[in-house]
Amino acid sequence: MNLKNTDIFGRKVFFIAPDAMLIPLSFMEDFCTLGYESHIVSRSNSISDSVRKIIENFPDALIFFNIDISIPGTSYLQFIRQIRQENAGIAVGIVFSATNQEQAKHIEADYKNDVTPSAGCIALFHGKNKENFDSILSALEKSGAKGRRNNIRAKCDNESHLSFWQGSSNFVAKLDDVNISHICCILEKSENIRNMKIYDKVRNAHINVNGLEFNSDIVLIMKRVKMGISTAIFMFIKKPDDEPGLETEAEIKLNKKIYEITSDEFKQLFNK
Repeated sequence: MNLKNTDIFGRKVFFIAPDAMLIPLSFMEDFCTLGYESHIVSRSNSISDSVRKIIENFPDALIFFNIDISIPGTSYLQFIRQIRQENAGIAVGIVFSATNQEQAKHIEADYKNDVTPSAGCIALFHGKNKENFDSILSALEKSGAKGRRNNIRAKCDNESHLSFWQGSSNFVAKLDDVNISHICCILEKSENIRNMKIYDKVRNAHINVNGLEFNSDIVLIMKRVKMGISTAIFMFIKKPDDEPGLETEAEIKLNKKIYEITSDEFKQLFNK
């Protein structure tokens, strides 16, 4: 079976000039929790320039267009038709505001019959946040935007670290990356985490992720050497039964931080 990159890693998702009342920023954080990396592209930017930058940097992206906002000099039908003809890897979806289901059906028919958006046409309704979220999530699921990944990984800065005591020894290691369920540490030669055994548990470890500090129990699940770099991977576990995962408060805070990190990375790249 030949698997494409999108089958494994999914697609980055971009919402172009969405209505903040229909697609609030909180949706992006919630999608992040579910393993979808999604970003909002402000309407303050040129839509055509924004799309060009996305395609140049992420040629297998999923782009949702808010067709309630016009594009100067062209129609959305023409614009989307051209994008799909010139960029075979790009997936496209349509979002729009509607006042009733009958109106929504007419708008959907225009786009489905002409450009057949691969991620569908999604009617959004004011005052129905849950229904709107569920409609978009369903489109993400059907389009395979998640791929095989379960969680979004975020690269940690140079100050991020893990520290804990085992007996009389203090263990410290630099964090390389983090997701909502695991942390990956880079091991220097002097670090005695190397002497730990797989499935060794640590109580009340201190974790600093780009300035976010919290404590959690963890368990060592993997040690490996890749390209000459030694790493150790720990999984978060919670009391009292050592089930996988973080306590609720820490999980919410870490998810926000992961979204913040990935969002900042996108903005830096996008603004170059």
